[in-house]
Amino acid sequence: MSKFNKEKYDSTLGEQDEDKSKGTQDSIEEPKESLVDDKEEEVIPEEKPSTSTGRRRSVVGEEVEIDPTYQKKKRRKLFVIIIGSTLAFILMFITYYNVVHAEVEDFTDKPVSDARAWANTNDVEIELTEEYSSDFEANRIISQSLDEGKNVRKGKTITLVSSLGPDPEAVIPLPDFSEMNQSDTEVWIEEQQAENLKVVSEYSDKVESGSFIKLVIKDSEIDEATYRRKDSAAVYYSKGEEVFEKNISVPDFSASTKEEVQQWADTNEIALTLEDKDSNTIEVGKVISQSVKAEEKIAKKDKMTVEVSVGKAIVVPNFGELAMDEAASYPGLTVTIKQKFQSKLSYGRLVSQSIEAGTKLTGDEAPAITVTYSEGRPFLADYRGVLEGDLPKLFYEDYQSKGAEIDYIVKYVDSAEVKGTVVSMSKFNAFVSMDYTVEVRISNNASAASTSNPMEDDEGEFEQPIEPVTDEEMPEEVVK
Repeated sequence: MSKFNKEKYDSTLGEQDEDKSKGTQDSIEEPKESLVDDKEEEVIPEEKPSTSTGRRRSVVGEEVEIDPTYQKKKRRKLFVIIIGSTLAFILMFITYYNVVHAEVEDFTDKPVSDARAWANTNDVEIELTEEYSSDFEANRIISQSLDEGKNVRKGKTITLVSSLGPDPEAVIPLPDFSEMNQSDTEVWIEEQQAENLKVVSEYSDKVESGSFIKLVIKDSEIDEATYRRKDSAAVYYSKGEEVFEKNISVPDFSASTKEEVQQWADTNEIALTLEDKDSNTIEVGKVISQSVKAEEKIAKKDKMTVEVSVGKAIVVPNFGELAMDEAASYPGLTVTIKQKFQSKLSYGRLVSQSIEAGTKLTGDEAPAITVTYSEGRPFLADYRGVLEGDLPKLFYEDYQSKGAEIDYIVKYVDSAEVKGTVVSMSKFNAFVSMDYTVEVRISNNASAASTSNPMEDDEGEFEQPIEPVTDEEMPEEVVK
C-alpha cells in the first residue's frame, strides 16, 4: 500500500474498465500465474470475488482497495476542524472577558464592608458618598451606580451611596410617657430611631412596677417639644419595690466603735441610724445597744439603729429654782447671768434660760448657758448733778440694756449751776412703767465757776470762751 499513489489509482481504474468484458475469472487467474514461481512449492489459494461495494484488484503482487466515501469523510473532517476552531475561539474570548470584567452584585441594604470586600476581590474601585436616611441603618448601602448583573471592567470605579443613619438634628416631639407603659415607650423609641433616648428601669417603693416615674433630659434648656434625635434623655420606669433575701448575719457590736459599725453597714448596704446617748458606764464612742440582736438575719436596705455612748451627761437644771448666786456657780456648766426689767415678775424671778431644763449635755468642755432673771419694775434714779454728756450711757446701762424703754428729753434753763449740769427732773427716785420718758432740765449758765479751767482743753491749750446764750435766743429742744 505504501507504493500506491494517485497516478496508480487512476491507471488502475482504467484497466478495470477494459477488463470488464473479459470476465471476472480471467482477471483473477492472471495474477496467479505471474505470482507462481516454478521452483517454489507454495501454492496461493484462489480467492473468491468480494461481495462488498468496493473494488479490489491485484496489481504487481499488491491488493488495492478503493473507498468511494473518501471525499465525504474528508469534507466532514474539515467541517469538524472549522467548528472546533470556532468554539475554541469563542471559549477563549469568553474566558478573557470574564478575566477582565466582574459581575456587579446587589449591594442594597448590605454593609459597606461587604461592598469593599467584593471590590478588593474583583479589583474594582469604589467611590462612596454618605447621606442621612431613616430607611437604612448606618453604614448600609442605599443605592449603586450599576445595577445587579451588569459587568464592570476591572480597574474601573462604581459609585455607592451609604447611609449615615437618621438625621441627628431632626426634631422629634416627645409624647406624654406618663400615659405609656414601658413596652410602648420602647416601641416608640425604635420607630423614631431615637438612640439617645434610653429607657431605664429602677426600683421604687412608691411607684407600681412598670409605671412611669420621670423623664430626664440632660440639657435643662431643652423641653419635650424641641427634643432632637441627638439630645441625651432617659425615661424612668419602676421595677417595683426591691426585695432582698435576709442573708446578712448581724454581729455583736457591744465592744465595737462607732466607726466599725458604720463601716459594716456601708459594706452590707444597711440603712444604719446612729444615735448618741449618754452613759455613765460605757466608754465614749462605744456601742450601748443595737435594734437588731446579734446573729439575726437581715437583708440589704433593711433599717437598723445603733446607740453610741457620748459619755456622762450633765442635766440642765431649772434655774427658776436657784438663786442668782447659785446659778452662777452651777457645777459642770458655764453660766452667764443677765437681768431684765419685768413689769409682771418680781425681782429675782427666772425670766428665761438658753437651754431647756432637763436637757442632757455631754462633752469634754463645760457647756455654756445664759440665764436671765427679773429685776422687777423699772426704778427711775436721781440724776441731778450729773453732767449732760453722761446721760446717754447711764440710761442705756440702767434701763435700755435691761429691756425697759426709759428715755429722756432735755430742757435748758437758767441756773446757778455750771452749764451742762442736770439741775432738776420731772420725776426721779420712783417706779415707772416699762415705756417712760422723763424731762431733764440742764443748766445753761456759762458764767458759773467750774472746777476746771474752761479756757484750757485736754492738752492744756487755751480756747476762746463761748458766749452765753439767753433764753430768748435758744428755743427748747428735745434730745434723746
